[in-house]
Amino acid sequence: MGQALHAAQLTVHRDSWLPISLHSYFLKRGSPNSDIIYQCRETSNLRSFDSRSVDAIQNGQIIFKMQAQFARPEESQLRHVERADGVTGMPRGVVAPDECLGMDDLLGDLMARAPAALLPLIEELRASPIEVRYAVGAPHDPLDPDPPSMPSRQLLWVRIREPITKAPGLDAACAAYISDQPLLLTALRPHRISFPSPKLGALATLDHSMWFHGPFDADDWLLYDMHAPFAGSGRALCFGHLYRPDTGQLVASCAQQGVLRLAKPTLKNKAALFAMRGAGLLARLRAAALGWTSGGERGAGATD
Repeated sequence: MGQALHAAQLTVHRDSWLPISLHSYFLKRGSPNSDIIYQCRETSNLRSFDSRSVDAIQNGQIIFKMQAQFARPEESQLRHVERADGVTGMPRGVVAPDECLGMDDLLGDLMARAPAALLPLIEELRASPIEVRYAVGAPHDPLDPDPPSMPSRQLLWVRIREPITKAPGLDAACAAYISDQPLLLTALRPHRISFPSPKLGALATLDHSMWFHGPFDADDWLLYDMHAPFAGSGRALCFGHLYRPDTGQLVASCAQQGVLRLAKPTLKNKAALFAMRGAGLLARLRAAALGWTSGGERGAGATD
């Protein structure tokens, strides 16, 4: 999605014009092992707005479609910008990113105790160009096969790890890339399902829309506020808002619908669930053993 938006931006030949919205559909599963061609068409060039259509083509088939719109920044007397809590600019209870647990820390811990089948996914997440920190406390243990039910909302600090070139529209393209990955996972939280989980049969984006409201730097921290008001009929609907931490202002909004289905009860899924439960039990036993050893040593010292 980010690459498609950047490709569309390259066909806009008017200075200072930036993306204001995109609407995209994921039509077929893509492969990371084959090249993707982004075919752009100029659907309109008006006085105030340009529109572009983008087809992502892989192995001769269209796997993704996007319609994007661009405009020049302009001053307006009709203006208001919603802040995250309406007053101070940030939701209450949000800790500054430098004081938050990072996903890198969590993944490092998982590497030492996850089943072997999960290690490639963990390595892939560790190599992500997106840095993530948990804005309202550490998440529940992803290896717990039976996590507690949680509200269908999550708050994350997100940014691109490495500094990016300040080319026109590149921050928006990076934000589009950032916005996709965690949004649909919000819908799993009320249903006691972690990601990844053998309980999960299908999780995939169907369509994703995004609106850009103001300037921001994608390689600086943004607060990503996500909620999922609906899940049913094998789908989930999620909304997200990105806020600048220095002003608390809303700079981008997005909406996503995705496939969300439970796995069918097969022997393979049951075995995977058993392996996750075994890994969790082993971790608890190790923690208990360490606590017992430490307690025993303290007791002996007190007797002496």
